[in-house]
Amino acid sequence: MGNHITRAATHLSPQAVLEQLQAELRPHRRQRWLIIYQALVDPRAAAQIAKYCGVSTATVHQLISAYNRRGVAAVETPGKGGRRNQYLTLEQERVFLQPFLARAARGELATATEIQQAFEAETKQPVADSTIYRLLARHGVRLRGAPSRAARTSEHPPAREEPVLVRKRGEWRTTSANRPPSLQSYPSDLTDQEWAMLSPLLPLAKPGGRPRTSDLRQVINAILYLDRTGGQWRALPHDFPPWSTVWGYFRTWRNDGTWERLHTTLREQTRLQQGREPTPSAAIIDSQSVKTSQKGGFGATTAAKK
Repeated sequence: MGNHITRAATHLSPQAVLEQLQAELRPHRRQRWLIIYQALVDPRAAAQIAKYCGVSTATVHQLISAYNRRGVAAVETPGKGGRRNQYLTLEQERVFLQPFLARAARGELATATEIQQAFEAETKQPVADSTIYRLLARHGVRLRGAPSRAARTSEHPPAREEPVLVRKRGEWRTTSANRPPSLQSYPSDLTDQEWAMLSPLLPLAKPGGRPRTSDLRQVINAILYLDRTGGQWRALPHDFPPWSTVWGYFRTWRNDGTWERLHTTLREQTRLQQGREPTPSAAIIDSQSVKTSQKGGFGATTAAKK
């Protein structure tokens, strides 16, 4: 029973499943496509797939069983929680954010309170601060220096309201025209196409606690810079995130298997694009190419010592 091989039905080709995985923005659906992709290109025990994808074995069994019976409909479900009582549709939210993004592109500043007041005027009802934060996170917009909740009350007016810059994450890295003057690109930096392939494969931020503020694209660029130049962690240029942050992500991804998953997925994708099987069917182990002496170094110095 424990050695049962879990396979996914071929409702979609491996390449089509991979495209669905890379294009999906919702975490729960992206995780489902990852499970199906693994069961499709490398069928193995459900426990091994569950360990690779970071889910329970029961989740793998339930998803693959439903996918084999119902096809894509098993993945395109609302999932737990979700936006059951939304103020605006996703398209309406995009339209609402466009003026703020346009201002950010011109280098102008906005405040969290200003965005919240505009949203309340749009929806004709008051909303909590967390609603604005979730709205911005859904559309990949970053806020810096957001004012505290006490700023909303007239009894405790803020001493100083910090302006916050609103921009799309990674937007300033797309072209050299809109990159801040203090940040220059390096030969080792990821291209937009490479980042589009890697970003869906990176772990999501842990729920709860302080929101993630690090730009993962810059973290990857910093790691690639160190790998290309052979520099020291503490000598990382200042236009990258702090070296301790980069080292923390590198160590975490090493320990949880993220680097191995990235390597495996990219290798399989490359082989599929070349019309080959996702995993090799044979391996060659070469013999030692540089011969050493039959007698070890310590033994060779015995006569000299005597």
